[in-house]
Amino acid sequence: MWSSMLRVPVTALLLFCLVFFAARPAGAQYARLGLPGFQHSRWTTDDGVPPTGLGAMAQTPDGWLWFTSAEGLYRFDGVTFERIDPPPGSPMERNSPFDLVVAPSGELWISYRQNGGLAVYRDGGLHPLPMPKDSPAIGMPDLRGTNTVWAINGLFSGSRLYQWSGGRWTPEGSGLSRGYVDSLCRTSDGTLWASTHGDTVLDATILSRAPTATRFQSTPIRRFAQLSCAIDPTGRMWIADKGGVRLVAGSDGKVIPGGTSFPAIPNADSSSIAFDAAGGIWGGTNGVGIFYIPDADAQGRGAKDRLQLFDVRDGLTADGVNGLFIDRENHVWFSSDAGLNRFRRSIAVRETRVPGNLGEGYTLQGGGDQTYVVTTAGVFRLGSAGWEKLFEHMLAGLCLDNQHGFWGVRDHELLHVRDGKRRSHPLPENAELSGSCAQDRFGRLWFTLYEGGAIWYDSTGWHRPDTPLPQAIRPDFVQTPTGGVAYVAEDSLVRLEAAGALLTPLEKYDLGEIFQIASGPRDIFISGNNALLRIRGNRISRIDARRFPWVARLRGMVQTPAGETWLRRALWVSRVSTAELDRAFEDPTAPLNRTYFDLQDGVFPALNLTFPGPQIGVGEDGRIWLPDRQGLAHIDPAKLKADLAPPPVVIRSLVSGGTVHRDPARLVLPAGTRALDIGYAALSYAAPHRIQFRYQLEGVDDDWVSPGGRRLASYANLGPGSYRFRVLAANGDGMWNDKGAVLEFEIPPTFLQSWPFKLLCALAVVLLLWIAYRIRLRTVTNRIKGRMAERVAERERIARELHDTLLQAVQSLTLRFQLIVQDLGIKGPPRVALEAALDRADQVIAEGRDRVLELRTQQEGGDLAQMLADIAHQQDFGASAVVIATVGTPRRLDPTIQDEIARIAGEAIFNVRRHARAKRMAITIRYQSSFGISVVDDGVGIDPQIADKGREGHFGLGGMHERASRLKGRLTIAPGPQGGTIVELTVPGRIAYASGRTSRLAGIGFGK
Repeated sequence: MWSSMLRVPVTALLLFCLVFFAARPAGAQYARLGLPGFQHSRWTTDDGVPPTGLGAMAQTPDGWLWFTSAEGLYRFDGVTFERIDPPPGSPMERNSPFDLVVAPSGELWISYRQNGGLAVYRDGGLHPLPMPKDSPAIGMPDLRGTNTVWAINGLFSGSRLYQWSGGRWTPEGSGLSRGYVDSLCRTSDGTLWASTHGDTVLDATILSRAPTATRFQSTPIRRFAQLSCAIDPTGRMWIADKGGVRLVAGSDGKVIPGGTSFPAIPNADSSSIAFDAAGGIWGGTNGVGIFYIPDADAQGRGAKDRLQLFDVRDGLTADGVNGLFIDRENHVWFSSDAGLNRFRRSIAVRETRVPGNLGEGYTLQGGGDQTYVVTTAGVFRLGSAGWEKLFEHMLAGLCLDNQHGFWGVRDHELLHVRDGKRRSHPLPENAELSGSCAQDRFGRLWFTLYEGGAIWYDSTGWHRPDTPLPQAIRPDFVQTPTGGVAYVAEDSLVRLEAAGALLTPLEKYDLGEIFQIASGPRDIFISGNNALLRIRGNRISRIDARRFPWVARLRGMVQTPAGETWLRRALWVSRVSTAELDRAFEDPTAPLNRTYFDLQDGVFPALNLTFPGPQIGVGEDGRIWLPDRQGLAHIDPAKLKADLAPPPVVIRSLVSGGTVHRDPARLVLPAGTRALDIGYAALSYAAPHRIQFRYQLEGVDDDWVSPGGRRLASYANLGPGSYRFRVLAANGDGMWNDKGAVLEFEIPPTFLQSWPFKLLCALAVVLLLWIAYRIRLRTVTNRIKGRMAERVAERERIARELHDTLLQAVQSLTLRFQLIVQDLGIKGPPRVALEAALDRADQVIAEGRDRVLELRTQQEGGDLAQMLADIAHQQDFGASAVVIATVGTPRRLDPTIQDEIARIAGEAIFNVRRHARAKRMAITIRYQSSFGISVVDDGVGIDPQIADKGREGHFGLGGMHERASRLKGRLTIAPGPQGGTIVELTVPGRIAYASGRTSRLAGIGFGK
């Protein structure tokens, strides 16, 4: 009985082993070669990765990278991880996201674990979608090329595949064998491929469904344990499992027996794979890191190939990979519980074939076909075909021979190597060579000395200059463009030419600490802490570090035949146009555009200043060589292509008052909003730290704001109104996205900021101004009336004085003269004359009494028309010669004002009588809002100059103008259109009229 019970399991085990080892590639090999040619970057919790790590990945058409995590849904712009919260109270809030897929519409779909449901990210938030029937959670394979979304539920049998169609899920799993569906792929002909696995390995199958079929059919493809599939750039299907990585189906949907196969990774229970744009296979395992198979479809590839591995020992965040994704920039991403990893093609490629002790550093000399590197393992020449070892020992210094070959300094000899031949020369006596040397065009081999100065060697032996030379502050010799040699002393450039030593003072150029001297085809360059100098002949030009900081503190500089200048600082390498560099030296305002490369591109920090010699060189094939503490690397300019694609720009959020508005395009914010923060991003992941931004809030910022790489704009003290925010971005090659992203938002006014409130304020201000005006008017009117009252009082005083003194005195005198005349008694000429004088005296006394009476009675007012008629009668105008008319309803005039008006009109009547020789005169009195009076005659008229300035020596017209001015009135005197003269006086009603001036003020509390 026991034998019968064991027969089935044993048979199954034997069959599995037979199939497994028969189909498993033989001679599997693997090697820890690292990933040469790729630059690895990583993000951990210190960089914002959720503490529980990351899972599935996807990229939406706008450029966002999306991740699932036990902490929730996240998106990433290359700098910041941003959590997307589910709607409050939804099942998604209590469960973590499981899988992601980008729908054909470009929207992101997210499935949640444990009946958390399905959601779509739309309009800045998550919105629920219906789930397939009886599905606690679903996986959503990325079947590119389809126009729908597919789902795999976690059930063992029944409907396990669904397709989204017409707004609902349609079962598509007809024909599937029992077991869990663990992968789904689609070849370019439209054939669907599904793999299932049951309780044992014998239950694992791969099935296919042709484009026109409705049921899945089994295939002869064998699988080993858990499987993943991927489609290569030609549309064929590859699978990865415990048996390795292999090609199993063509783009026509047919099985490929014995397709290309690569070895399995030891101890990897499961793997996920994906293809990059170059046809390389990337794989992530569940516990032993990642692997890479370059150009998987190359001729002759197979089981004997060595896979390239990468794990935590190389810097991977974790050996267990949760997700694998290749973005649209061909960057490869791996997620894990410990963080995020990215691989991209490295610009600076490591040269791993040149041996040596990295701790001792590599020394680079020469250029072109004479590019040499010195390591602890010897001297190597770097050529286009590879490297060649020329000497087996380390040298203390190396310099080029003008006729090819090199000179080397050892502790016991001066070595000369040329055409494979070596020759030893003695070292100088009583002198210690620094190891820095250069040969001039005369064949003299110059060395700097540790004790200071320099010495040279030629076919006749060692020689010292006749005059001691200054001590070099950097033991670096360079050959000048004229064939001499040069070095830098403390405060001067020392050039050793045929005519002798030429010292050029450098103090006035404010170099600061000097870092490097370099030579180009036409120039000598000296880089200091504050500037870069160019010495061309005897002319020195300068670029200040405050203008371009990256030209200072250089560790090396070379100029290539291709017209480029490469400058190396401690942490990066810059490439500029040599022509632009020349213009920058000549013109302090000229731009100098650069492309730079740093650690993100594989450029490791340069060696420190204790290592002599240049830190950059150019080989015969144009490659730029860079020694560093990691060995040697090179950049091939021929393979550098400018990134001409401007980065996509998005506005990620607007935050105000604690409310986050995600992915806004147009917003209406709460009334009274004063401060807000606008977050933006550029979704390019190659070098996000190099992206530059500029933004402008129209109506607030007068010009574009350049925040560099900062991705947040903050504003305060905003008022109500409509605003438009624009942001632009440029990639590391200076390509600007001039369209950028735009956000329009409106801040409604509060009641205190609204136009009705402002109108009320304006009305209140107008009312206050009107009240102030009325108060001022009353004050001016009272002041005028006060002056008039003073005049009336003065006139009364004068009248009393005239009556009590002058008139009585004159009357007394006339009485006395009357007595004298009576005493004469004789009728004769004297008596007649005296009696005539006495009669005239009586007339004067009568006229004086009349004038005194007028002074005392005019302030009491009266009928102005009658007053003017009396004045005209006194001037001997006949009744028919004067016409007096009244316009409007007569109003009582202020007595003092009426007196002034009467005197102005009286003067006008007097002038008509005396000067105009007029026959008729018309007087018009107007009682309107302003009081007016005009006197028009038909006389000879008046000269305009006299009307304007009056007659010299006469004061009548001037007095009229003065009286009108005191009344705040306007007096015009001008010739009439048909002859005669028109005199017109206008007085403001508030001054002229006696009643109604203060009633309205009194009504609101401003009475007398």
